[in-house]
Amino acid sequence: MIVFAREVFVCKCATDVPADDPDANELSRKMRFVKGGEAEIAQLDPDHHNAEHVADFRARLARGEHWMVGLVDDRIVTYTWLHARSACEYPYLPGCAFNLAPDVGYGYDAWTPPDLRGAGLRRRAFLEELHILKRLGKRWEASYFVKHQLDGATRSLSKVGIVILPLWRVTIKANAGKKELEAEQLVADDSTSPAFGNLTA
Repeated sequence: MIVFAREVFVCKCATDVPADDPDANELSRKMRFVKGGEAEIAQLDPDHHNAEHVADFRARLARGEHWMVGLVDDRIVTYTWLHARSACEYPYLPGCAFNLAPDVGYGYDAWTPPDLRGAGLRRRAFLEELHILKRLGKRWEASYFVKHQLDGATRSLSKVGIVILPLWRVTIKANAGKKELEAEQLVADDSTSPAFGNLTA
């Protein structure tokens, strides 16, 4: 079931970050990262990835997106999608699209199995995705955070030197009975810009 957001934050993180998480636990230490492809699609847990997911993943691979997969033994324990195109969209808030500066990449659709959430895997994986984008020549990663995720992510990622900088707050506003997106700029920054109207200073 898709749950649509009503408020999201467009954030950026620098890709110049430490090499690894010095406080990673044993499970996180065992994780290795690979660039996902058909072999990893075959390893997806069918309880959490239906045929529509698989078709979407294949389409992303065909577009040249980078699928960063974290494995422990042969199990997929986390993944993130990355791309370096000039715009990014947040599918859970239709119409929420942002233009990206040339030195900004985009990370999205991070996932960890429910039984492993809170085990520190995403923190180490976030470092790895920033390293990948840096190798692709990007100084920043843009990402979307829903409101209830932002504080926890900020606290967790700060432990490894990742600073999340919220740039825009995007909400749904009713205007004459019609729903519109409104983007409020939180800091002066030219790394991202909304690809829709209704902006507030």
